[in-house]
Amino acid sequence: MSALILGLLIFLGTHSVRIVAEGWRGARIAAMGEKRWKAIHTLLSLIGFGLIVWGYGDARLNPTILWPTPVWTRHVAALLTLPAFILLVA
Repeated sequence: MSALILGLLIFLGTHSVRIVAEGWRGARIAAMGEKRWKAIHTLLSLIGFGLIVWGYGDARLNPTILWPTPVWTRHVAALLTLPAFILLVA
């Protein structure tokens, strides 16, 4: 699960730099050059994506239940579905 979370942080972090720190990004591109910046961004994105895939596979084999749903909620959901279908058609 930690590999999945780390991969999400790396992948989404690299893609959020433009939104969060546009000035810093522009300064890094000016200092490094556009091709080197894109190479580093691509490498970090691929590492993050690889960790997401690996972590997802690991999480599917060893699931961690974060929130155990109470049994009574299934009955409430089924009961509320009936008026929802009627209101959907109406």
